[in-house]
This record gives sequence, structure tokens and C-alpha cells, in this order.
Amino acid sequence: MMKRMDYQMELAGETATLYVTGVLGHEHVDTLIHACCTTPARTLRVDLHGLGALSADAIGAVRELLHFWRDSRRGEFRITTSHMVATVHEVADVHLRSPSPCAPHLNEAVASTCL
Repeated sequence: MMKRMDYQMELAGETATLYVTGVLGHEHVDTLIHACCTTPARTLRVDLHGLGALSADAIGAVRELLHFWRDSRRGEFRITTSHMVATVHEVADVHLRSPSPCAPHLNEAVASTCL
């Protein structure tokens, strides 16, 4: 059974905002990826305020979308919900000291705030 999900894409400069409403599930990932492929933006903002619930299925769908965005664009993204804001962006040539010699160096920064 398909769950009802709607989206709108807004483009401002090099930033696209994807507004997702309804009930988001794994079955909607391809639709959202296709919508993101049509934009020339480098930064993607995903606004989840309109979701009925932030279920495990919805979180999994968002993760798949963001993996696609990162891998295909090497771009930045920002997620907002009624309880959280998370941002990922590249950090130019910052060499962070790894806790272990086996651990890779990080080239991305993540910030999250609970509201």
C-alpha cells in the first residue's frame, strides 16, 4: 500500500530546498532523487516540518536521499524538522588528528541542534 507523500522544490541561487509533507517511506526515495537530479544546486536543504511523523522508514528514506546527494554532487545539505536542525558541509583541507592511525581523516563537518 502506497503512503501519501508530497514535495515541492524551491531553488534560490545555488541552494535548493525540498519541502516534504505527508508520510515519507522507502517507496518515495526514487521520486525524491529524480526531483533532486533536475536542479543545478550545490546545496540541498530538506525541510521535514510537514511530515506526519518522523518514523524509522522516513529517516531511512532521507538517509538514502542524502547519500545520493553527497555522492553525486559532493554537495552540502541541511535537514530541518520541528525538533532538529542538521547540516553537513565540506571543510577545505582541514586535517583533523585521528584518534587511531587506522581511522581515516575527515573532510566533512556535521552539526546538529535539538530545538
